[in-house]
Formats: sequence, structure tokens, C-alpha cells
Amino acid sequence: MADDIQYPDHFIERLHTVWGEGFLSPGGPEEVREIVTDLDLSGKRVLDVGFGTGGPAISLAREHGASVVGIDVEAQLRERAMRNVELAGVAGQVELEIVEPGPWPFADASFDVVFSKDSMIHIEDKAALFGDAMRVLKPGGVFVASDWLAGEDALGKPELDRFQEVGHLSFTMATASEMADALAAAGFRNVGTRDRNAWYATVCAEELARIEGPLRQQLTDTVGEEIYGHWLTVRRSLADAVAAGGLRPTHLRGIKPPPS
Repeated sequence: MADDIQYPDHFIERLHTVWGEGFLSPGGPEEVREIVTDLDLSGKRVLDVGFGTGGPAISLAREHGASVVGIDVEAQLRERAMRNVELAGVAGQVELEIVEPGPWPFADASFDVVFSKDSMIHIEDKAALFGDAMRVLKPGGVFVASDWLAGEDALGKPELDRFQEVGHLSFTMATASEMADALAAAGFRNVGTRDRNAWYATVCAEELARIEGPLRQQLTDTVGEEIYGHWLTVRRSLADAVAAGGLRPTHLRGIKPPPS
């Protein structure tokens, strides 16, 4: 996340066309289920870091029975996300707040779960992020997330460099081992990572084929030929980075230990 607008309306429309209404990253409700697998969220208070256009929060509330507080830094996202929340019939379970970058405005030990779907890549200071997650979690609470990570030997490789060069988003890349170390340094226990590169390599290739083919007319009608053409370049570079193992969607999890 960043101060400037990284998700203008025309970009959101493209992402929704490929990933579904409410989702700014792949997998939809199915991937949310994968992220929170084995967790009972019924009646739990969940902090959703980077609510985007509301899809993950809706899934957490509607499918998993959670009470969700979502935060984001881009004010223009909230209206659209709230509309999706209301249409989904879960407005009573979901609050969405725009916050300033930095420490979260919540009391210590006020959440059962801290969740995030593919937004931490925008946050530069991972140590501060995980420290805040530790602070707001109740003892025994769980941090669970997915994020776009770099392969262990990928930084500086041409496919990943090309993807970062052609896109407009501001990223701070980290590897799975770096993220696991940062979680452990923040005090989390039972830290685990789950690589999702193989899954997304297949999905990403299918998405690119749809963008180049059956979705082309819909996308050009929505955003015009120029924006479509540039985004096609971005999407091809994304597919190359994923196929080469440089960009690796990964699940992360850690537990805040109880008081000793």
C-alpha cells in the first residue's frame, strides 16, 4: 500500500474482469478458503489488512462467519468495497476503515486473527507490519496471509526485473525465508510458509490466454486499446516471472504465543 493511488478505476475494472468482482488478486473465494484452511473463524474478530474492493472480507464474513474490520490506505477503494459488502448482505459483519500508513489505530490484543490477501507486497517495512500484527492479536491469535513473494534466488533475475519495470505498482519484494524470519523476529511461533507458485503458474497462463483471446474485446471496450495494450505487456511479463519461479504467491502463518 502507498500514499499515491495505485488502483485507479480502470485498473480495478481490468482486475475484476479477470479475477472477479471484489478481488484484486487471483483465486477468489476459493483461495481465501485455502489461506484460512483449518481455522475456525466463526464469531472471531478478524483484521483484514488491505481490503481492496471487499472480496476477501465478504468471503470471511459470509462463508466463515467472521466479524471483519478491513483497513486500506487508498480512500477511493472504500466506496466500491462497501457497495460490494452491502450487495453481499454482510454489512452487519464488515467494517471498512481508511488508515494512514504506519501503526494501526487499534488497541492491543483486540483481534483473534490478522488476515491479508496479497497486499503486503506494497508495505516496505515488513518488521513493523509483523510487529503491529503481534501487538493487536490476542494471545493465541493467528496471523494468516498470502502475498506475492520473490523466489529465493530470483532478485535481480531478468523475468522478475522486467515485470517490475513494466508495471506501475510499487512493490517491496521479499522471499519466503525473509518473511518467515521477520515473523519469528516479531515473536510469532509455529511460523509456516506454503508455496503456491505451481498453482498460479497454471492459472496465470490460463488468465493470459483469456486476456489475449475471449476477454480482449470486453477489456478494450472498457479501457481502450492503449491501456489494454500496455496491460497485455504487463500480464505477459507477469506470466514469465511466475513461470520462471521469480514471482511466487505464498501463504504465511504464525501464532502469537500465550503468556508464559
